[in-house]
Amino acid sequence: MPHAGLAVSAVVQALAVLLFVMGMVTFATLARGCFVLRRMALAGRHDHAAAILKSPLVPAVSTIAVPPDASAESLRATRRLLDLAFGRNEVVIVLDGPTEAALETWSRELRLCASTRGIAGTLETAAIRGVYESRDPIRVVVIDKAPGGPVDAWNAGVNAATSPVIAVLDTASEFQPEVLLRLIQPMLESVDETIAVCGGVSAPPAAGFAARFGALESLRTWLTLGAAFAGRNLTLPFPGCALMARRSAVLEAGGFTGGALELVVRLHALALAAEKPYRIAFLPTPVSHSRTPATYHDLRRQVQREQSEFAHAFRNRVAIAGPFGWQALRGLYWERSLRPKLETAACVLAAAGLAMGWVGGATVVLLLLSTVAMGMVVSMAAVVLREVAEPSSADERRMAALFLAAIPENLGYRQVRNLWLMAGFRKPADSREASRARTAQGGEVREPSRGRTAQQPPRAATGT
Repeated sequence: MPHAGLAVSAVVQALAVLLFVMGMVTFATLARGCFVLRRMALAGRHDHAAAILKSPLVPAVSTIAVPPDASAESLRATRRLLDLAFGRNEVVIVLDGPTEAALETWSRELRLCASTRGIAGTLETAAIRGVYESRDPIRVVVIDKAPGGPVDAWNAGVNAATSPVIAVLDTASEFQPEVLLRLIQPMLESVDETIAVCGGVSAPPAAGFAARFGALESLRTWLTLGAAFAGRNLTLPFPGCALMARRSAVLEAGGFTGGALELVVRLHALALAAEKPYRIAFLPTPVSHSRTPATYHDLRRQVQREQSEFAHAFRNRVAIAGPFGWQALRGLYWERSLRPKLETAACVLAAAGLAMGWVGGATVVLLLLSTVAMGMVVSMAAVVLREVAEPSSADERRMAALFLAAIPENLGYRQVRNLWLMAGFRKPADSREASRARTAQGGEVREPSRGRTAQQPPRAATGT
């Protein structure tokens, strides 16, 4: 038994040191994101929205939506896409196996009529049962297809799009009517190199601890996936961001295999393998952000939704991006999968060891410093660094409340969130999406640095 006590104490101490190091790495990543935002703010951002709106030279955009049903919320979210300010915005709505009642609801809402428009089968999808257009003077196309899952529906939307640029807006987020006007600007500034743009900011703080915890989570993710990764041209989609990409690049990548995260990782991998200059731009302007959760139920659903998307991308990282998959997702894996497991295991061992007299008070204090105290430092630093990077006229009281929310966030919520993250990572992916990720592969992508090979989807033939 003495040997067991020494072993438990040594393991807890080792985990505490490891978690402290991981916390320092997270802090350094947030600081890097602050420096990137500061450089971008000093360089200035020019707003050419008015000229872009009127110019006939700006490429058209197809905004794709895949509503899950015909509920009032889905209809309202789709209506928001029709109200976007842009010269040539085509809204493509894909209905995945709708019932007759649902199709009738959409037909009545958008005043649909049958269309003779053909859909080129560039990406393989389930059968298209009907194509409809609105009788109103709006550019909207509704695709009725056989059931195939969300990924299949996104690919059907890419097939139906007639514009050289496609936009993907999360209807669960809040976006501004001028979002397309702002997202297209980085593409116009660098026509040959910019293949995609991720734009948006973190969720704004609101009253209530659930809202403040969600805002802190969103801020940390925005500073890392968006700002810090942008400094190395490794920008990844962050929750609530708006995504715009060249349709040709999406087709070359074989379409969607999962969410926006998988698509952007795939675009990075193919561009690096081609060994040509490219850019996936990060646009930190308030054109889109995730909704601030109002309740703990909303917060849990938001956390697990994001974790499930990451877990699906991580499991399929080799099929998606070859050796680059680990390079792109390792930081997320350490922060969102490994750290919650290590921290939970350390807390359980420390509690058991303290009860058995195997773990001393100094070891428990060390563990608390590396988890609770370090968590407070990281969250508080995120609030401060955000203001240092881009001083704004935000309400000082709201900022102070968000800063102080880091204390209760790490005294209870952090430990519960670890359980949510572990549950979200174990959640099985949709079998149809997993099948799509496995079967839509072939050919080779060479790792730029080491010359290894990985699976690549074949170049699709042009449909006739």
